[in-house]
Amino acid sequence: MRRGRLLGSCVVAALVVTALAASAAFAAAPEYGRCVKATKVGKEFTGTFSDSKCTKEVPESERAKKGKFSWLPGAAKVKQTSSGGKGILEEAGKYAVGCASESSVGEYSGAKNVKHVVVKFKKCEAPGLICTSEGHEKGELETVPLEGRLVWENEKAHKLAFMLYPEGGGEFIEFNCGGTLTVAVRGAILVPIKADTMSATVPLKYKGKKGIQALSEYEEGGKKIKANLEADFAGSGWVPASQTITSTVTNEEKLEANAYI
Repeated sequence: MRRGRLLGSCVVAALVVTALAASAAFAAAPEYGRCVKATKVGKEFTGTFSDSKCTKEVPESERAKKGKFSWLPGAAKVKQTSSGGKGILEEAGKYAVGCASESSVGEYSGAKNVKHVVVKFKKCEAPGLICTSEGHEKGELETVPLEGRLVWENEKAHKLAFMLYPEGGGEFIEFNCGGTLTVAVRGAILVPIKADTMSATVPLKYKGKKGIQALSEYEEGGKKIKANLEADFAGSGWVPASQTITSTVTNEEKLEANAYI
């Protein structure tokens, strides 16, 4: 099968990492939350931060005068959705699959994680073949439930990434193209995420080419850790895979991925 120009959105997206994500309950940055105006008692502020992004912590002795903002970890309204357009999943060899559009639903869990993310794709094709998940209409794909968490892309530079992976391990997705080509995807995927800005929408730009993802490692405990996708086309064995798609996550409220808390 020759690689061709495909319609689409790739098979693993939106929001958007590995089964390595053993625990999301770290007590330090980064974390999701809300930076809100602090209450006042008389003429004194009760907050911890001087700025509306909650990145500049005020010494305790100065908080009554300068502590104008408070940090609330996690989401009060946990539902999130996403939508994306054209993209492509391709491996290092000759195979590729694309879809015309993507959508997902999921929810925030605690201050670092999302869970129960299910991604759906429409008008999915390999060159000359229509790709379909079992039990779905032709051209439709659906992932298993996924989970994800905030991680450091570069802790020193306060740069964040979002890592997405199957709940409980296993594969992202399995499907068939044209009744002849079987496809499975496993592993984890990383995407840079904008830090320290309150917003109800978050663009996620996954970039990769011929099995090489633009962002393929994150930092944890001072170490670099790999997070990659792998694909198995036609039972030929697992090989590196990459995904390219732009997806926008929409929250029920404004949230911030804070790199300083």
